[in-house]
Amino acid sequence: MKPIKSMTTNAQYAELFDSLVRVSKGLNKVSSLKEMAAFLQTETSTLFQLTDVWIYITDAKRTGWLNHVAGVGPNAEIMSTIVPHINYNDDPIFKKMLGQRKIFYTEDLLIEPEANKDVTPLLNLRTVVNYPLFVDGKALGVMAFGSFGEQTVILSPTELNYFDVITEQTALTVSRMHFFDKSQQDHLTKLSNRYGLEKKLRNLDDNNSDCDSALCFIYLDLNNFKQINDNFGHLAGDHMLKTFSSYLSKELKSADIIARIGGDEFVLVFSVPEQCDIDDFVHKIIQRIKHHCCTVDYRGNKFQLEFAWGHVAVDSKDYSINDLFNVADIKMYQLKNSQVKVKSARVVKPQKQVAEKA
Repeated sequence: MKPIKSMTTNAQYAELFDSLVRVSKGLNKVSSLKEMAAFLQTETSTLFQLTDVWIYITDAKRTGWLNHVAGVGPNAEIMSTIVPHINYNDDPIFKKMLGQRKIFYTEDLLIEPEANKDVTPLLNLRTVVNYPLFVDGKALGVMAFGSFGEQTVILSPTELNYFDVITEQTALTVSRMHFFDKSQQDHLTKLSNRYGLEKKLRNLDDNNSDCDSALCFIYLDLNNFKQINDNFGHLAGDHMLKTFSSYLSKELKSADIIARIGGDEFVLVFSVPEQCDIDDFVHKIIQRIKHHCCTVDYRGNKFQLEFAWGHVAVDSKDYSINDLFNVADIKMYQLKNSQVKVKSARVVKPQKQVAEKA
């Protein structure tokens, strides 16, 4: 396939300017890194045919490492699976980019001399625009845009300047969300808390205001969680919550929001087409959680977590957030007291009792 060649006409100058205005306004509204990636992917896929956006953030505990924290596009899962971490001291492209604080662009990564010859063919990653994120002289991470498969894209200097322009505001947005604004985050699981859920819902509603989509809310209540704390200690209970939350984040990448709103209560939010069969959609999500998120090892014991659940779908343009929380509370209360609730959390193949003091 021939590469897409840029043509910076007067009309395209106008498109670039209009996009920069939208980016300037939009980045002030996003409330998560994934939401930011999705917003930028909408802009850059239209302007430049760069189909995917992904973000790497510096690891606070491992010097020289970057962690994949968000990705949006048809190849997002491939990227996060094959390259979950990068040691930028061992990668000449990333080392130079962060050292010189300059954008890296290549029309075709497959023939780039400094590209990783083992990983790049697995990704089939072609055109790439990477730029480093710095705030007050501190490296925060890397923002990346790319095309995969057979398609390559030639970008003009004017088009590359577009990425230069948005770099600073992107870095400030990442800094605000990932490093400083912890009020929306549950401290134990690192998921959104109730306040974070509310704020993200407002932004999600604004972004979906012109879309024919519905919001599907799935409520999860881990069963008899108190028994785990009583029998195995609070450290065991904390481990269950953190591991379960980590599994949810890994397995449900299509979720717009994953939040912990109570001790053992979680909310999942998905944007779905209005014509979608909600019951079938929810059934598939629940089965995925049961099969991939509920087996947790802790100090020689294998726990099989069980949960009650319920769901509701609403038109994304026709609900009150306060009403939604009231419905959530009612749903949770009904789940806790319903007869359909599964038995209890159980230990599979216990090897020894673990007694701990809180």
